[in-house]
Amino acid sequence: MHVDLTPGLFAELLHAYSLIFSASSTSGVRTVQHNADVGGHPKSAHLYALAADVVYDGARPGPEADTWLNARGLKRLIEGDHDHLMPFHWSP
Repeated sequence: MHVDLTPGLFAELLHAYSLIFSASSTSGVRTVQHNADVGGHPKSAHLYALAADVVYDGARPGPEADTWLNARGLKRLIEGDHDHLMPFHWSP
């Protein structure tokens, strides 16, 4: 399913994902300066309120999380100690 995600819809999906998979967001919308300070991509989805980094209360979920996200037009990138969630078709 391809959905044109708005920041509001992304926030709703992030909230649902967090409840289902026991996740907490550690980084959401960023300023240009903060994004640069943390080494983010200059066209990061974080700058548009369309990305979040999450950590989990327990173990990182398996493929069921990807299935849930993909069905809603999102993808997950596993980045060391956190996961990065963003629109599936995001291309900066």
